[in-house]
Amino acid sequence: MSATSRSLPRWLRIPAPGFGREAGLTLTLLLAGWLSLQLGPLVLALRETGPAALLQMNGLGPLDLLALWASLEALWRGARAGELQAPSWAGALCAGLLLLPSTLVAALALVLMGAAVAWRSRGAARWGAIGMAGLGAIHLGGALGQEALSGLTHAEAWVTHALLTWFEPGVSLAGTVLRMPDGHGIAVLAGCSIAHFLPPALLALVVMRRAEGRARPLLGPILALTLILLALNLLRLMLLAWSPLAYGWGHGVLGTNLFGLLCVAVLQATADA
Repeated sequence: MSATSRSLPRWLRIPAPGFGREAGLTLTLLLAGWLSLQLGPLVLALRETGPAALLQMNGLGPLDLLALWASLEALWRGARAGELQAPSWAGALCAGLLLLPSTLVAALALVLMGAAVAWRSRGAARWGAIGMAGLGAIHLGGALGQEALSGLTHAEAWVTHALLTWFEPGVSLAGTVLRMPDGHGIAVLAGCSIAHFLPPALLALVVMRRAEGRARPLLGPILALTLILLALNLLRLMLLAWSPLAYGWGHGVLGTNLFGLLCVAVLQATADA
């Protein structure tokens, strides 16, 4: 997109190094939509109990950040190649929605803006816009699909219980609560579910493989990534349920980060395959 484009009013165009003003505005709005998703929980935590609440918040996982990075990198490359375009109505609508204090509205704005940019753009820019729209859709799905998510956590708890009974027949299951004979137990919540990290992993995989401009196959890597992450998460749930010591290690900072890095390594391997 050249700097002389007139599809947006002049006062709406902002400077951006190397790829023109209109592309700069498009990138700014997409990034602002994503930041609005993160600022909502941050502000609520600060208002509720002050800075101490920030230490108890569930931060962004490495797979979420990798999906964001892949999308922004593709958008940046597409913008420099003149492939990034956006209709003026999409920019105005996104900017207006971001003024409303709601993470759901911000997610909707990100989806609409990303879809409009993907429709008008091509090459790496199109896949970067699809990635940003996907990040908004993941947030919307998590907030609006609670019933389906509840069914998934029950299914994961049942499978984990079935696997654990091979090693400890006395383990019990009540809803999503797994309990060992010694009284130690865990509840399989949304944050422990495969639904928490598989969607951003698949999104990052698609963007990383398609933004390069080569029509590399997707089905095989998607199936491989899904199966491996499902297996890893079940093993993690079994570890957390096994004993208080295993729970403290696996649910602590070290165990959580090691699990996230392992998932990133699997994603990178499948993306490069």
